[in-house]
Amino acid sequence: MTIITAESVIADSLEKAGLIPDVIPRAVSWSTLLRVSYQDSTKDVELGLDMSPQEASEMPNVFFVPPDQSAFYTLVMVHDITDPDAPSVQNKEFGPWRHWVVTNISGSDVSDSVKEVENQHTPYIGPGPGKNSGSHRYTFLLYKQLRGKQEFRAMEHQQREQRRKFDIRLFESQNELELISINFFHCPT
Repeated sequence: MTIITAESVIADSLEKAGLIPDVIPRAVSWSTLLRVSYQDSTKDVELGLDMSPQEASEMPNVFFVPPDQSAFYTLVMVHDITDPDAPSVQNKEFGPWRHWVVTNISGSDVSDSVKEVENQHTPYIGPGPGKNSGSHRYTFLLYKQLRGKQEFRAMEHQQREQRRKFDIRLFESQNELELISINFFHCPT
């Protein structure tokens, strides 16, 4: 008899979407669920749900129950996690795209910390897949900061080109981040 767990359902969804190994190298043990909701949408982001660029155009509301309320967290949104699919699923020369990075989210005040201007390491920019470029994956990654509250090296983001080819694994290792949750949606064109 096979036992179906939340972890196995999440891992299966990530593998089917190709996020394992494109964005994350393997399934991990999730410490919390990551809820993401957009005001211009009637639905929450759910593993692999389709959303239009219009529905995801504004910064979303993010909620998670911190496994450690005394810790600090980092949230990253990439277009495949930062768009490994840019400019298309077949041609990934510009991916992944860094859409949003929020650092030093306080485990004791998640909702307000995500929206704090000083925590917006890379301001939010919504999906903008090219016309007829296929379905794109937009991924939210939640990390625990193993060093606690910390300074992050500045990343240029004023020009769209500066968000290209974001090396999420290098960012993780340089900043001692531990992946604890993930969520994603598809944006068909």
